[in-house]
Amino acid sequence: MRTFLARIVAGLFLLLFVFLPTSSSGTPPKDSEFVYARIRYHLTLDGQFVYETPWHHDYPDSDSLFPKILAEITGVRSNGDSYQIVDIDSPDLFKYPFYYLCEPGYIDLLPRDAANLREYLDRGGFVLVDDFRTASYSPQRGVQGYEDDIGHFRREMKKVYPDREFEKLTLKDPIFHTFYDIQSLDVNVPYVFPGQLVPEFLVLRDDKGHIQMILNNNNDVSEEWKWVNQGRSPMHDALTSLQFGINYVMYAMTH
Repeated sequence: MRTFLARIVAGLFLLLFVFLPTSSSGTPPKDSEFVYARIRYHLTLDGQFVYETPWHHDYPDSDSLFPKILAEITGVRSNGDSYQIVDIDSPDLFKYPFYYLCEPGYIDLLPRDAANLREYLDRGGFVLVDDFRTASYSPQRGVQGYEDDIGHFRREMKKVYPDREFEKLTLKDPIFHTFYDIQSLDVNVPYVFPGQLVPEFLVLRDDKGHIQMILNNNNDVSEEWKWVNQGRSPMHDALTSLQFGINYVMYAMTH
């Protein structure tokens, strides 16, 4: 049955990618039930010299593709125009229940940022953190040395919740079974640096145990979405990355 359903979904993807154009709009339609909102944050000093602004990575390809696929698979009213960029210190942060944040190794949470993010999460908001790694060797910052994006993000999030720690997930967690019944956390990643550790899934929970933030460490699911849109990603890897993304959204919208 899973093989049969996978073939149906694969056929749907082919139909979408061959016949539907990619939108370049950044203004979400008013009737969207889901908007893929991306957080724009303040950068560390080294983040200001990266070839592509870190918070901007994979925009707008992944941002337009994901809500379009979500709508086709789940029936949620959304489309390729249903995406938006929101500043982390803006009151607009409270407009959307789900956010995407990438390259957190370059984030610099100013006091107003931390306060705004904490209030957003305390109100029940959800953040997907993607595209970062821990490696014994990496040229990412122009130096051939150790890279510890998760360590940096842990320190920054202490400005938000001084008393909370990230927790490593197992396959038993409900977030992996909200829509798709994900069978393995052993996933392929779009690129690997020498010394990079295996992918892991980390979360930040509220006082009731609900997930507020999920982190794809040593992974980059939106890169897969972007590459599929460009014809560069294997279908299996694309399907897997989209299954994770759809499960994240379904969890966020129902908890």
